Amino acid sequence: MCAQKASEWTELGISAWTKFRVNSDPIDDTIFEPLTPWRHYIRTPFYGRIVESPHDCFLAVGWESPKVYDEFKRSPQYEKLMANLGANSMDPQTHIIVFSNTMFGYGSGPNTEILTAYWPKSISPETQEAVWNAKDLVHTPASGIPNPRCYREPPTFGWLDGVQTWNEENVLASVWCHNWVNKELEQKFKRTDKRIVYLDGHVAYPLALDDFENALKALGVLGWQSVHVDFEHVSIIYEDALSRKNRLQKKLDEAIDRLGSL
Repeated sequence: MCAQKASEWTELGISAWTKFRVNSDPIDDTIFEPLTPWRHYIRTPFYGRIVESPHDCFLAVGWESPKVYDEFKRSPQYEKLMANLGANSMDPQTHIIVFSNTMFGYGSGPNTEILTAYWPKSISPETQEAVWNAKDLVHTPASGIPNPRCYREPPTFGWLDGVQTWNEENVLASVWCHNWVNKELEQKFKRTDKRIVYLDGHVAYPLALDDFENALKALGVLGWQSVHVDFEHVSIIYEDALSRKNRLQKKLDEAIDRLGSL
């Protein structure tokens, strides 16, 4: 496994994450229509605003294989999609993420936390494997398993393909997508959920978040950052003609009502 060429060892396809800017509220999802002819090669497409920076958004599209994605990038639909995403003055920025355990999208929704950790470019394959095997932020018997859980599904983990730039350094980057149910349950987990840790013959009960972060530090992480995205499914590319017509008419009626109330 080598994160510098993560796409070479993908088993779950690849996920193309494009950051773009919008000024409208809500997001007009017709900008994603160029994906429609490719819908049979697409898995779990989502889009959403970054909570900490509401004008910035992500479009996350899972592709069947790197080959199919390369074909899409040579198509007129790709050019149209990039033009749509760049309509508000920011050039769209795309990164490829290769998820290693579960395909991105299962459990995604509002308040999905994207935690990106940065690693030395020289990180060894063995350390990359250890990062992958780090204990996720999930419930354990140490704090009991609550009902409901604090997350919709356990986190997905992956590596960004190729060398990245962070703080003017060339680095590698890994990503965890935490599918928290809501902000309140996320904070509850981070403040209270504990783990059982055996160290030098003693038993300790650290917070799961502290144990996770300490594990990353022990593996040589350079730093990390997290943002939250209110993801929605890109359903427009799967609609039939009648459903699309009715939905667009509803959006038009809502826009007219808003203008009438001004």
